[in-house]
Amino acid sequence: MSAYIIRRILYAIPVLIGVNVIVFALFFFVNTPQKMARKHLGERRVTPEQVDKFLREHNLDLPYFYNSGWGRVGSLSARAESNSRTFSALESGRYSLLVEAPENVKEAMKAGTRRLAVKCSAPERLSLPEEFSAEGVVELEPGTEPRRFYFTLSEGDDKGVELTLEFGLASPGLRHRIALDYKGEIGLGTRLTRTLFWQHSFRMLFFQYGKSMQGRPIGADILKRMVPSLTITVPAFVLGLVFTMFFAMMLAFLRGTYVDYWGVVLCVVMMSISGLFYILGGQFLVGKLLRLVPISGYDYGLASWKFIVLPVVVTVVAALGGGVRFYRTIFLEEINRDYVRTARAKGLPERTVLFVHVLKNAMIPILTSVVVQLPFLIVGSLLLETFFAIPGMGSYTLDAIQARDFMVVQAMVSLGAFLYVIALLANDISYTLVDPRVRLE
Repeated sequence: MSAYIIRRILYAIPVLIGVNVIVFALFFFVNTPQKMARKHLGERRVTPEQVDKFLREHNLDLPYFYNSGWGRVGSLSARAESNSRTFSALESGRYSLLVEAPENVKEAMKAGTRRLAVKCSAPERLSLPEEFSAEGVVELEPGTEPRRFYFTLSEGDDKGVELTLEFGLASPGLRHRIALDYKGEIGLGTRLTRTLFWQHSFRMLFFQYGKSMQGRPIGADILKRMVPSLTITVPAFVLGLVFTMFFAMMLAFLRGTYVDYWGVVLCVVMMSISGLFYILGGQFLVGKLLRLVPISGYDYGLASWKFIVLPVVVTVVAALGGGVRFYRTIFLEEINRDYVRTARAKGLPERTVLFVHVLKNAMIPILTSVVVQLPFLIVGSLLLETFFAIPGMGSYTLDAIQARDFMVVQAMVSLGAFLYVIALLANDISYTLVDPRVRLE
């Protein structure tokens, strides 16, 4: 068995890496870091300077997979009242100027000739490309293609150089931006680790989730919010499994009777009702009319029992219909087998036949449905925790979606994938515990 477990763990590594790569592609290629920043800050009235600051604060200004050493110093928005900006304390080295153009072709052609001027406090140390005049000015023709210029600042005294960018527009209302980048010398390891993939994807394989867009450590938040989720999901899971199997076995034992018929009808009706109905109905009946327990909120410690009773009851009742029908089908399939008729022919009591022979041989499909639910005990329920105001993992994910906190959402997806792989491995191991005929090879 140990060889099988090791092999399954090794198989899980490329699976988890593949999931992280797919999630990374969805978050950073389909939805680029610039789009993340604008959605988080607000689509309207967001300046390029604000976008650059947001990207730097959240390590989103890095290259995707390989860092060649270029880093963003800052940018100049052409929509500012004064289209100029001064950058102070610049070190010697290689720089680049990226002049963006409007995405709309008609707007780009209306822009007319654009004038970019670069002024330096130490002009003898500044080496501009040949497109610039001796005064440090270049004229840019209309167009939609971005332009990039490279220049260097030579070695000098210890004082940093002050660089001023001035940008002239024929139509100041158009959207332009000039970005100033600097290339530093970094090692090979840094070139691979100072990337978006390493910082926001690969590190999650080692449970290093980083910080949310609000600056909070995601790992600490997960550990804190895992407790409220487990206080609800674990009791609901255990009680639901006990009640579901009990009623399913009772219907299987009374198969063909009116109890079985109306029990199946009731299960179908319960399956057809939305889970939201159970939540709202439970809050109205237990919280509003009977006033037995609070309908929302949470408290840590022993005082939390009164807040988890209603969510647990609602969860058990909502899952009862589908679970009873599923387990009833499994038990009926086992009851009709030859070994059951043999056991009854030997005079064994029906209780022994059901709870020893039938239940034991039906454990394989039961474990298949039970073990794969284990990840959801930790991940929590979005709907339940939201309506009952429980600060668990489900509400944490929903709050992150509403706040457009992409870092938290990506961390929850990565954690869910890991838990699901572990649950599948536990599922295979559990087969050997209930059925000696199963061998893990």
